[in-house]
Amino acid sequence: MKRRDLQRSGRPASDLMEEAVRLLRAAPLSAWLAYFVGTVPCMLGALYFLSDMSRSAYAADRLVQSSVAMGTVWLWMKCCQAVFTCRLRAELLLLDPPCWTPGRLARLAVAQIAIQPIGLIVRPLALILAIPYIWTATFFQNVTVLGDGEHGGVWALCRRAFAQCLRWPLQMHLAAGLLKVFGFFVWLNILIAMFTAPQLAKMFSGVETQFTQNPMGLINPTFFAASFAALYLCLDPLRKAVNVLRCFYGSSLRTGEDLEVQLKAVRRTAALAVGVILFLGTLAPMPARAAMREEPKVSSTELSQSLDDVLVRREYSWRAPRDLTALTEDKSWFGKLRKDFGAWVEGSMNQTKRWFARMMKKAADWLFPDKEYSARDSSGMMSWFSNVRLITIVLLIVAAIVLIVLVTRRRLPVTAAVAEPVAPLPDLNEEHVTADQLPEDGWLQLARELVQSGQLRLALRASYLASLAHLGHRDFIRLARYKSNHDYDRELRRRARANPELLTAFDRNLDAFERAWYGEHEVTPETLGDFSQNLERIRAC
Repeated sequence: MKRRDLQRSGRPASDLMEEAVRLLRAAPLSAWLAYFVGTVPCMLGALYFLSDMSRSAYAADRLVQSSVAMGTVWLWMKCCQAVFTCRLRAELLLLDPPCWTPGRLARLAVAQIAIQPIGLIVRPLALILAIPYIWTATFFQNVTVLGDGEHGGVWALCRRAFAQCLRWPLQMHLAAGLLKVFGFFVWLNILIAMFTAPQLAKMFSGVETQFTQNPMGLINPTFFAASFAALYLCLDPLRKAVNVLRCFYGSSLRTGEDLEVQLKAVRRTAALAVGVILFLGTLAPMPARAAMREEPKVSSTELSQSLDDVLVRREYSWRAPRDLTALTEDKSWFGKLRKDFGAWVEGSMNQTKRWFARMMKKAADWLFPDKEYSARDSSGMMSWFSNVRLITIVLLIVAAIVLIVLVTRRRLPVTAAVAEPVAPLPDLNEEHVTADQLPEDGWLQLARELVQSGQLRLALRASYLASLAHLGHRDFIRLARYKSNHDYDRELRRRARANPELLTAFDRNLDAFERAWYGEHEVTPETLGDFSQNLERIRAC
């Protein structure tokens, strides 16, 4: 996808989900520890709060204390989730783990405590009123991602979160839809696992419980609340990772952080390659040490044995007498296998010879059914008839061969006249179009057609490719897919430094093309006319 399309509509939601999964897999253990230290107590507290408030006889007396404790645990969860997303963002930007000073932790807590409780009121209202719920939920998720305490100010955090919330709405809704569909199937798996857990415990341990005696007793509000808590623990990290990526790509449009991350990845790969080369270089022995190594002494017995081993080699033993002991029968398993294989091959060849002899005998019997009678009277009528029959068969075979040759010769011109498909014209909207795909006249003809159809910007690019094709034909430049426009400019200056008029005309056309194609300046007929005049100067030089 082109960068301009990415800026306008963002990355596809499916690609964003895949990147979020890869980011979670690369997250360090400290990030997961921060997440679960804050989220698990909140989920357990929520389950206890719901169970106590719905079933306890003293619920009214403990309502205020339980609510304050639940709110405190919930705010603790939001702060820990902000630490988790900050660690994910550092992993995404290839930065060192953040340094958590008391001042930064205080700013993080103030930002989350000041904004997140509003979501407890606004989110339910967004479900029943005309407030867009996806925008509302994404806003508070962005507060978790951006409120890491690095930059102070609650209002500044709200503005940044709201700006990221309004960017790429289609991508935001598609990602939310994919998370909902994925979460539904995860929830079904959690229900099945929780429903079958007592039965599995009984199967492996033999312990009988009330849930194994009455499986339908599990179907109660606490059971479903526990399933939703488990679903939150499974799905919420993926949602946080998706919002981290959205905020990263959104801020990269202004700061260029994505390009910086790519450069860091290239530098890390290069450093790793250099380290491996240096490590392998240290494993090789040093020449000086190898030269200083003392050669071991060789005894006369070992020297004689080495000479005997060398003299029995093939290149030295070709004049030696044949060793008759080597012709004896090999008693090893390989010798037996070779002998059996040779006997099988010999038997197969004999059987093939017998089959061929039988076929030849049948053919002779069919051609000469009266050969016994003709042998007794070779000058009789039957011998003459057999010769005539043989001659007739030979003539029929020759006629068939001639007929086949004539038929194949007649069909050869028909099969040779095959129309070749015409190569399609290059799409000038694609970035990978090169000047060697059409000759110079072809680009100029395409430029004239585009001018007639009113597509002046594409006509300017076709004219520029025509100039590159002309320079490549005259060996001023070498056309290649990997070269940029400035590579062509430097190559032309090196090869045509004695022709300043050519260099001036090409520089003017290059400047006009880059301003129109990459800078998105409007292409007018006057611009195209000046470009054509410079192109004629290039062709005349």
